[in-house]
Amino acid sequence: MSGAIVTPIERFPRQKLSRENGPLFQQLADMIRGLIVRGDLELGSDLPKEAEIEAHLGVSLITVRRALRELEDLGMIQKRSAKPAKVTAKSPTVRAGMKFNSLEDLTDFTTGAQLVITEYGLERSPVIEKHLGMAPGEKGWCLRGYLAQGGQPRTLITSYFPRDIGSQLKIEDFTDVLIFKNVSRCLDIKIERVLITARAEVANKTQAQKLDIKSGSPLMTTEMVYLTDRQRTIEVTVTNTPSKHFVLSYDVALLNESA
Repeated sequence: MSGAIVTPIERFPRQKLSRENGPLFQQLADMIRGLIVRGDLELGSDLPKEAEIEAHLGVSLITVRRALRELEDLGMIQKRSAKPAKVTAKSPTVRAGMKFNSLEDLTDFTTGAQLVITEYGLERSPVIEKHLGMAPGEKGWCLRGYLAQGGQPRTLITSYFPRDIGSQLKIEDFTDVLIFKNVSRCLDIKIERVLITARAEVANKTQAQKLDIKSGSPLMTTEMVYLTDRQRTIEVTVTNTPSKHFVLSYDVALLNESA
């Protein structure tokens, strides 16, 4: 009908999102971003309600909220309490990066990546002494490699294991890009939690060469300590990622003290 009002949700295509094409929240975020860039969702206009998007595309509410958070992190929308999100920019105003708020985010980060192992053997390291309870100078097993995306190294990886764990693993056992999944699968070990520490560093000459960046470029280094259900540390993985690929974001709920 000529002159009929088109609601925001009617501007969304009814295409089915498939996990084979990557994380669902990322596909949804890209879809909404395209609608904004093309002007189908105008600057200052409201997005559909979260429940409307959920029903229209047949995805979970969690997926919808993660997609909207992604767009809010880019500065393209503003989420509002008890109201639909609002379009605030036609293009990103904040640098994009991968968010690490959960183990699911860590898994998403490795989607489409390939693990390339360059070394696996016994060596000494302060990390081994600190986290694995080994004597000074005692050797533990160490895996070195990198995650590649599109053929290009994106993240350097160094994983350390106690001698009894590392001696049971071979290079060909590391078929999953997430190292701890290989350990859990091959040795039937239940990993209960991971303690993650992130710190800012600058790339030394060796790191810069491997990542194809300039020496002195900013890096985000994470140290991940994996513990079993009996609280034994069975793996420590250190990653070095160029800062352009890595952003930390937090969703903090504050209690209303006056309530």
